[in-house]
Amino acid sequence: MLHISQDGHVLSAVLDAPPANALGVADLQAFAGLARQLAQDPGTVRVLLIRGSQRFFCGGVDISMISEHAGHDDGPDRVADFGAELQSVLGALEALPIPTIAAMRGSAVGGGLELALACDFRVVASESSYGLPESRLGLIPGGGGTQRLTEVAGRGTALRLILLGELVKGDEAVDLGIAQWVRASEEVEGFALELAQQLSDLAPAALAAAKECITATRHGTGYELEVSLTRDLLSQEDTINRLQSFLAGTRKK
Repeated sequence: MLHISQDGHVLSAVLDAPPANALGVADLQAFAGLARQLAQDPGTVRVLLIRGSQRFFCGGVDISMISEHAGHDDGPDRVADFGAELQSVLGALEALPIPTIAAMRGSAVGGGLELALACDFRVVASESSYGLPESRLGLIPGGGGTQRLTEVAGRGTALRLILLGELVKGDEAVDLGIAQWVRASEEVEGFALELAQQLSDLAPAALAAAKECITATRHGTGYELEVSLTRDLLSQEDTINRLQSFLAGTRKK
């Protein structure tokens, strides 16, 4: 189950699926609906904050579902279809024009870490564990984890964590580039909320443009996009007002 609430410009999505917040079909559908809504019309939402309600941020894809399908003739196809849907949903979350934050007070493994890797910012707990241990079950990450972990942490780290199925604690996750900040478990969500509020005070059009340009590095089109989006931003009232306010404050000094 996904609990949705909004405080100001920050929308919180809390995954609540005891005991380990494993991702099932219903949870995936809920994330898909949320991503679709925010992509079509974010309204007053400027930041998405994703949290977990249990001791896990997210314990990955529901293993019992995979095991149940494994013994049937169409089992591999059904599990592969779920993986394709997971990739699609996480891709939609990643493509949102608003900043997204994963506040990982608890551990995130397998599909749980893949969910976090689809977010722009990741805050981890020093005491919790993070990784993609699918190889221990004879599988591989199927929700985009091989691609996103390589992108954010490099090929060597991706090979280490995915092939060995190794789990790392919060401090090492930051050292390896998997997350940007580490805090004590009880401080993770408060820090993430402060970060969300800080982002919500910034110009939403500029943040969306910056995300688009950064994503364009994958395709080699970022330089041209910077120029065209800068031109667009300079025609927007919010940008003009922020520039004038900055200059007024500078002149007073």
